Amino acid sequence: MIAGVAAVLYTNTGSNNTTTNNTDSNLTENAKNTSETGAPTVKIVATQKGPSDASKGSDVTLNYTVKNNGTETVYNVKAHDQNFYKTLGDLKAGETASFQYTLHIPTDQEVQEDFGANATVSNPFYISGFAVTFQDVKGSKYTVNSNSIEIKLS
Repeated sequence: MIAGVAAVLYTNTGSNNTTTNNTDSNLTENAKNTSETGAPTVKIVATQKGPSDASKGSDVTLNYTVKNNGTETVYNVKAHDQNFYKTLGDLKAGETASFQYTLHIPTDQEVQEDFGANATVSNPFYISGFAVTFQDVKGSKYTVNSNSIEIKLS
């Protein structure tokens, strides 16, 4: 089984520094802000997926996808979190950029070496979302944050 959902940014305005996070209320509210006038739209979907369960001390592969569901090209697209920084370039309407990252889930012993004898690995293991930054044709800057993942540890 694979864990993961999507975060979506919908906008028709050129307002600068727009940020959308992955919450149901944001997804619902942003869907209301879409236009049916035929005007160009920016609609970026950022998704991360990974295993629903793993073992302490294992390496897991996370799959990242950034898709342009809008009607215009977005520029200077970058994906990043605490583990990686990827330049994805420009995404035309309908295009998708995908990549993978292998993450090590530490053992309790590894965590204790860094944080002390009482430290343990949380279960479920939480992986925060990644951010995607980009610009529209007018040069306005946007950020969308993907979903987070919880992996049950056995």
